[in-house]
Amino acid sequence: MKLTILKIVLWPKDTSLTPRVVPFLPGKINIITGESCSGKSTLTWIIDYCLGSEKCSIPVGLIRDVTGWFGLHLKLANTEMIVARRNPEAQQATSDLYWDEGLDLVVPPVVQKNARVEDLKNRLNQISGLPSLDFSIDESVGFGGTASFRDMAAFNFQPQHIVANPFTFFYKADTTEHREKLRIIFPLVLGAIDAGTLAKQRELKDTLRQHDKLHRELDARLDAASAWEAEVQSYYMQARALGLLADSPSPETGWSLDKYILELQKVPATVEKSDIPDIQEGTSETAAADLTRLVNEEDELAQEIGSLRRRLSKLDQLASSVRDYGTTLTSQEDRLQGVGWFEERVSDTYKCPVCSAVHPDGNPRLADLQALAREWKALTASVHLAPARLDRELADLRLELRNREAAISKARQKRKYLEDRSAALAAQRQRVRQIYLFVGRVEQALKNVRASRDVDQLREQVAALEVKINDLRKELDPRMQASRLKAAADVVSAKIAQYASLLQLEHADENVRLNPKELTLQFDRLTGRTDYLWEVGSGQNWVGYHIAGLLALHEHFVSLRENFVPRFIVIDQPSQVYFPDAWPSIDRVPEGKSAAARSSDIEGVHRIFDALSHFLDAVAGQFQVIVTEHAGSITWGGVSHVHVVGNWRRGHDEFLIPDSWLKAE
Repeated sequence: MKLTILKIVLWPKDTSLTPRVVPFLPGKINIITGESCSGKSTLTWIIDYCLGSEKCSIPVGLIRDVTGWFGLHLKLANTEMIVARRNPEAQQATSDLYWDEGLDLVVPPVVQKNARVEDLKNRLNQISGLPSLDFSIDESVGFGGTASFRDMAAFNFQPQHIVANPFTFFYKADTTEHREKLRIIFPLVLGAIDAGTLAKQRELKDTLRQHDKLHRELDARLDAASAWEAEVQSYYMQARALGLLADSPSPETGWSLDKYILELQKVPATVEKSDIPDIQEGTSETAAADLTRLVNEEDELAQEIGSLRRRLSKLDQLASSVRDYGTTLTSQEDRLQGVGWFEERVSDTYKCPVCSAVHPDGNPRLADLQALAREWKALTASVHLAPARLDRELADLRLELRNREAAISKARQKRKYLEDRSAALAAQRQRVRQIYLFVGRVEQALKNVRASRDVDQLREQVAALEVKINDLRKELDPRMQASRLKAAADVVSAKIAQYASLLQLEHADENVRLNPKELTLQFDRLTGRTDYLWEVGSGQNWVGYHIAGLLALHEHFVSLRENFVPRFIVIDQPSQVYFPDAWPSIDRVPEGKSAAARSSDIEGVHRIFDALSHFLDAVAGQFQVIVTEHAGSITWGGVSHVHVVGNWRRGHDEFLIPDSWLKAE
């Protein structure tokens, strides 16, 4: 990926001040030397942050206190790009981004947010040409997602804590997430696999998923066909019981499933030809209404009959009482018969026939008796007339009662008829419903059996997918991929050995190899023992092999047709393990001494710059190296392709934060 850094830009919080611009040249070893706390190491974190890092590692303190935005001016294959990210202040990072892309861009005096970091990442992924397919065939395997431009940062940065670290060879490989992701993408960046391989892996994953789905369906159909065999036999017995297969023979032990199916296929036609009564809609509702009406009528008649019977009972009691009363009155009337005789005897003489007393004015007592006798006689006559009227009323009541009883008897007969008829209709309806439901189940069963047994096309599809899977697996043979990965690692390992010899490192004459699985270097000794970088002593070896490994990798990347790694590397303080007790001079060889008399530590650092120069020759200058260094020009004197960006020491060039910014504070 053609991407180099033209400038690092810092925009101050005080917009009245001019931005701080640190320029770099493509195809050169860009060196920034300086004293401690001048901001050299911060450049690594600024570049990483502006290229989309999820976390801002720019040190807190003066730089963050006075800087509002951090930015880069980049040169791409056919265009330029200026990107800037806002100071996150108290946050770990911010998504606020300024982004401009075009030709001959000029650094603006002030920037404002016009995009998001995700937009930049997507654009850089597009420019890098990384495939948009994931690596994982098994979705349960983690860290197998799509390769990102951010994953390539492992090959672009060697900060202080990495460049001499015996346990961590690549940037950010000290965290599980980045280490596992780097292991997965290593075959891609080495050229052992390409976008076509990932496409085939994705096709294989999709084909396996489709094959599993169809295979499960095939197994389900075959299992269903076996299960339906017992079901079909049961339906045959039910059809015979319902009289739908009266002419079919009794099943024999040796009947096959096809024989049962052949017989059951007659059921729907038999039902269509059968004289199944048509149950009119609403019949049950009409019968229920009639039955309810008759029950209500029966209740009313029962109430009327009860009332008539109560009236009849009372009239019977009254008639009996009247007869008894009439008898009593007749007896009393007989007793008063003598009053008439006595009256006749004294009517002319007024002489008492008993005592012979004469009453010329009449007898008042006799008059009272005569009046009572007349009243009694009248009462007796009226009482004798009452039974005749009561008898007529009783006869009428009895006639009415018989009529009501006859009516309720008819109502009860009708009710019983309707109840019996409703039960018959219910039974008939149930049978018809049972027959139609059974026919429906039989038809569905026959359909399911045919579907479950019709697996030829499904078998062909499964077989075709199996052929495709086998072809894809042959093309994606892990042994072939491992062979290509080993071949690429061998190429890089040979280059590592060359740079190790140039750097005069220990064990350079042994079989030093890149181990993509362990993400480090290994040394295969003649004794048969394998050692890893962390088992090799000396800080000089650790730094040297880090430099040799990264240069060898980038030389290999540049030679690839598809190179996804940006063509720059930032190395911070490679001389940290070489510091002599006292540097004779940071800029020149001490007077009176030859270059050969330089410290061995200085010579070691000089060999690092010489290796960097040799690397730029190997890649025809199509690369950019940025080195931030405490040592002075004495360590790179005479090395070609060197471009000193700045000397950040008191009395020389400005530090990362210029004095004008500090005075404004």
